[in-house]
Amino acid sequence: MNETHRASGIDLCRGLAAFAVILVHSGDETWGVPISDRAIQFRHLFYFAVPFFLAASFYFSTKKTPLKIDRAFWQKKLQRIVLPYLLWSLLYIVAKLAIALLTKETEQMQQLLADPVAIIFMGAASYHLYFMPLLIAGMMLLYLANYLNQIKYPIFLLSFLATVSILLYQLLMVSQNDFNLGDYDAFVQLFPATDWDNIFAQVWRCILVNLAWLIRCLPYFAIALLLQAILRKDTQWLYRPANVTAIFGFFLLVDILGAKYLPNALSELLIAYSLLLFGIAVSQYISNSNLITNLGLCSFGIYLVHPLVKSIVEILLAKTLPQVTQSVSITSMLIYSISSFLFSWVAISLMQRNKLISQYI
Repeated sequence: MNETHRASGIDLCRGLAAFAVILVHSGDETWGVPISDRAIQFRHLFYFAVPFFLAASFYFSTKKTPLKIDRAFWQKKLQRIVLPYLLWSLLYIVAKLAIALLTKETEQMQQLLADPVAIIFMGAASYHLYFMPLLIAGMMLLYLANYLNQIKYPIFLLSFLATVSILLYQLLMVSQNDFNLGDYDAFVQLFPATDWDNIFAQVWRCILVNLAWLIRCLPYFAIALLLQAILRKDTQWLYRPANVTAIFGFFLLVDILGAKYLPNALSELLIAYSLLLFGIAVSQYISNSNLITNLGLCSFGIYLVHPLVKSIVEILLAKTLPQVTQSVSITSMLIYSISSFLFSWVAISLMQRNKLISQYI
């Protein structure tokens, strides 16, 4: 399968995942307006976005082995993940401070800067930026890839590792010790936060958060290696039309019913990797399209910029369609998300024309 075909299906799924993120953020209980039960159920169908991004990241990071994890590797990650993360964090903090200053919300300004450790290391500048330090933490697992690929019976051992890591991730969630996006901490049931003002407590907090992130990433890493081992033996089964349809049907089935009948960790991983496999498989049947390629290239930029665009869309809707902003329904979520997605796509596509800017979006 050539590189052009592979990219087409994955780029399409990346665009779908970027849209899913925006829809999830287009209406919830924190908005302070009535929300329908159908809207909540509809929103839950789009929680596959971040799991898919994790699955795709680990799958393609481990595709070419042995991995050469050296200074050049980390310089590339610095340029592609760390610097954009820091710049976007700064942008969101400046934007929020400017809004608070204009509205004379001095208390909000103090709250924004009250937790610099979370802003710098955990993505607290905006609710969606945590994904980038999470990804950097997960990259540490790549040091194990070369050793695991050298074993005699990789499929057996990787299956065992995937099973254990899924159980560990499930235990982390059930025990409520996983990463808390609201408070930016982890393992609070084992180590309740007492004094984050203490520098040693902050170091401990960062260690616990990164440990929780590693536990979350471990099953993605193990399944990525397992898939590589399976597909190295035979790939033809993946591209048969019946199997492509079956994989997508399985994705829809687990996405709709998985949270109700399966453990959360297993459901999340099945959804993520079934969509990834569908993206790889369907690439054989998608002609090369500049639109799809552009969507894939812009997908992460769309993810990063969408809160700013969504705020602008919200202001415009409040003036033009005020009834949409008075409650959260499936219709209002679609209006918010489709508008925000299209405007974000256009903005990122225009920004990518500048070589300097395109490095950080």
